Amino acid sequence: MGLDELREGISRIDAELVRLMAERTGLAKKVGEIKREKHLPIRDEAVEKKVIARYVDAGKEAGLSREVMVSVASALIKEAVEAESRVPSGRGGRRIAVIGGAGKMGVWISDFLRDSGHETIAIDPALDNGFSIEDCAGCDAVVVSVPIHSVAGVLGQLESICPPDTLIFDLASLKTPAEAKLREMAGSRKVCSVHPMFGPSATSMYGRNLIVCDCGNRAAAEEAADLFSDSGGNVRVMGLSEHDSYMSYVLGLTHAVNIALFTVLQRSGYSFEDLRTVSSTTFNKGLDTNMSVASEDPMLYYEIQHMNSHRDEMWSLFAGAVEDLRECSLSGDPAGFVALMDAGREYFYGKR
Repeated sequence: MGLDELREGISRIDAELVRLMAERTGLAKKVGEIKREKHLPIRDEAVEKKVIARYVDAGKEAGLSREVMVSVASALIKEAVEAESRVPSGRGGRRIAVIGGAGKMGVWISDFLRDSGHETIAIDPALDNGFSIEDCAGCDAVVVSVPIHSVAGVLGQLESICPPDTLIFDLASLKTPAEAKLREMAGSRKVCSVHPMFGPSATSMYGRNLIVCDCGNRAAAEEAADLFSDSGGNVRVMGLSEHDSYMSYVLGLTHAVNIALFTVLQRSGYSFEDLRTVSSTTFNKGLDTNMSVASEDPMLYYEIQHMNSHRDEMWSLFAGAVEDLRECSLSGDPAGFVALMDAGREYFYGKR
């Protein structure tokens, strides 16, 4: 059999694999319909683990690697859960305005809510669609998806437009700049704050985290959480004052490390193309994230660093850690360096 014939054979198998994956996803959707009828959760992690184990075992018998089998099974599970989550839950039917609906995250939240069975209207000067902030008066809920520094001002406008029982929440990555306004409004209105821990490129909430901040109105926080529940993601409700402390590490530190890394590389004198020819596995693993950070909106990242009231504590720890690492690396005694590595291993795995 020649090369062209072999490739044609592979092509036929690929087509059959796609057909079988589509058939599998169709069955998953029917599973989702039954789950909705019986009010069962969309995700069942115990079942997911069994499916992955089944693939690994079958792959082992067929001489296929565990890594490939886990990857294939995980991708199929994700596709299935996404299909199940798109089955209408019967909890839709609200009219929801998205302020900043032309922005990337505004488009994402509009699509998500629409797929969940709600009617959405996008309010954004860039759209010129006839809707203005005044139209929020006739909505059941309002999502504020605007830059961090603009959130408090928009919330202030909504006070004179929306009835007290309208659910209002923002999607800002930091809460410090709008904290006073959020707390003030939550004292007499259904106001809370939401933070999707993912960007607008996310195809679904599968396996992703979303934070809902209680600003003083627990009912509002629970109502907002319900909009995102059972969509394959993880929803956590926390107090408003907790949020930015977490974000100083989850966002601030992560961004800082990546910006520092590509700044050092840029100043090293080596071109990126040159470094790629000698890059290691570890270097390549972090490269996608590093390149992604470099391509993000600089002003958004500046605000995340600059406007967090907990930034000083993080920077103090970061600077101290870098200096400790420097000293331990230059020391003739490896004990300090080994101690840093051991402490990290214990932090992640609970053992040395």
